[in-house]
Amino acid sequence: MKYTTIVWDWNGTLLDDAHICMECVNDMLRKRNMPVLDLQTYRSYVDNPIIKAYEHIFDLKVVTFDTIVKEFYESYPRYVKDAQLISGALQMLDYFREKRCRQIIITAAHTPDVIDFLCSFGIKGYFEAVLGSKDLQGGSKISWAVEYTKSESFSKEKMLMIGDTAHDAETAAAIGADCILFSGGHQCEEKLKATGRPVVKSLMQIPALIE
Repeated sequence: MKYTTIVWDWNGTLLDDAHICMECVNDMLRKRNMPVLDLQTYRSYVDNPIIKAYEHIFDLKVVTFDTIVKEFYESYPRYVKDAQLISGALQMLDYFREKRCRQIIITAAHTPDVIDFLCSFGIKGYFEAVLGSKDLQGGSKISWAVEYTKSESFSKEKMLMIGDTAHDAETAAAIGADCILFSGGHQCEEKLKATGRPVVKSLMQIPALIE
């Protein structure tokens, strides 16, 4: 194993919630008697920062981003209570644990919420750290990834980032990590392939790429 640290994204990479986020957006659209999105369209809109995705959907002068965030998080808890881990996620966490890799999560999601999910799934113990947002508006993961990995303990680490968006590839580049992108999450395969990083349809394909 050439990697010593695995950097995981959370939403859409470990947590299977792309369809849930789509439904939260569709709730907003239904409320305004607007056409709803299918999953393919939702994935084609997803971008970073997330406000860029909503520019495709709403007139942000009419529906403000603050309103969108508020309404999204009114819907999300109702749907996410039934969410599951991505197929193969637990197997990959075990795989990297057996390889004695340190594992961390870097996410745009609200850190306390992610920790609650990890506890509910019984997987918090796999992770050395969870680096996420301090509020509900998300943002770029690059700054806190760089801050965390510049410490002395990371000076000789060989890092692999696993995510489901082009922003994960950007984050990986910022911390000097390799990157594998998963096409079953929040962003369409076309945008993932445009990064030039390897793209997998299943997390279970990852070992074949790195061994």
